[in-house]
Amino acid sequence: MAKRKTQKRKKPSKKTYKISTINKFLALLLFSLLITLAAYFILLKNHNEKKEELAKTQEQNIQFEKENNLDKILEEYEKNIKTTVVDKYEEYNKDLEKEYIHQDSKKLEDVLKEKKDTPQTVEKKVFPENNETFVEEKTQKQFPLPSLENKGQINEQKEDKVAVETPIKSTKPKLAIVIDDVTLQSQINHINDIGYTVNISLMPPTKGHKDSAKIAQKLPFVLVHFPLQAGITRFEEDYTLKVGDSYEKIEKRVAQIRAWYPNVKYTNNHTGSIFTADKTSMEYLIKALKKYDFQFIDSRTTSHSVAKEVTKEFDMPYIARNIFLDNKKDFNYIQNQLKKAIMIAKKTGSAIAIGHPYPITMKVLKKSKHLLKDIDLVYVNKLPIN
Repeated sequence: MAKRKTQKRKKPSKKTYKISTINKFLALLLFSLLITLAAYFILLKNHNEKKEELAKTQEQNIQFEKENNLDKILEEYEKNIKTTVVDKYEEYNKDLEKEYIHQDSKKLEDVLKEKKDTPQTVEKKVFPENNETFVEEKTQKQFPLPSLENKGQINEQKEDKVAVETPIKSTKPKLAIVIDDVTLQSQINHINDIGYTVNISLMPPTKGHKDSAKIAQKLPFVLVHFPLQAGITRFEEDYTLKVGDSYEKIEKRVAQIRAWYPNVKYTNNHTGSIFTADKTSMEYLIKALKKYDFQFIDSRTTSHSVAKEVTKEFDMPYIARNIFLDNKKDFNYIQNQLKKAIMIAKKTGSAIAIGHPYPITMKVLKKSKHLLKDIDLVYVNKLPIN
């Protein structure tokens, strides 16, 4: 048999091997480039999405600030921190700028004397009667206010601590300046430093100002500044009476205040634009005030107040403020408001001007004594009333 010829396999040439290596390198390079490009586009997409999300958030924040006026809110908040504690509880509205002028006036002391000598009229409204004697323990559950350490001493002094005033025989117009929101002895010291008769209206005691009833013992004449429901206010005084409160609840609150202030005759409302405009609520309040021998003075925080109508129902005198002094804490503004009160007093015979224990108000009153030379400065119980 013939032998097969063995074919020898040809080895790749150096040139072919070199080309193959280059191709593999290029393929690897291309693959790496594709991976890099893919990663870049993924990162770019994520970056753009985050950028769009951030821009959207910033736009929403700007819109929110526009809608809610955050700059103004923060500015007001910082301003409130710097002002006195009582300032933050105030209620501000356009009605405070309005003047109110009493008509057909006569002396309050004469009216009260007449009422003692004549039978009281029958009240026109029928309310749930509360014949239960005032029980402090029960009231404290509803109004858990701080107790007075020397409360017994206050009650013992009821007969001999009543302010006795010399009747004013002057024919000059009468002006009663009332400083509301008083809670501290330091505020009273500034008021006394004014140099003429000023009425002081004390806030009822709370945990934030426990000593207001004690302070009253040292003063010849004070009012109680009664917190009632407001329309808009940043903060609400503790135990503020609200529309919808039952007569029993309101009566207990008045009874508690009477226990703290056994000698005080007069009370004016702290805020109260909502409460004093509600007929039923005011009927409950005036009924309770009459029961505990308080006289209500309408601060007129709203032009919709029904206090005049309701006090007439209960055969009680109606007294109301004419001017607010310090809606703006500016020397010229406050002094001009005082001049308006003087003009009203000269025109009608009397006026009530309400202010607050702000340093600027104290300064204006002290420096305005020369404006009052033709006016008698009096306590509210010496004013002519309706």
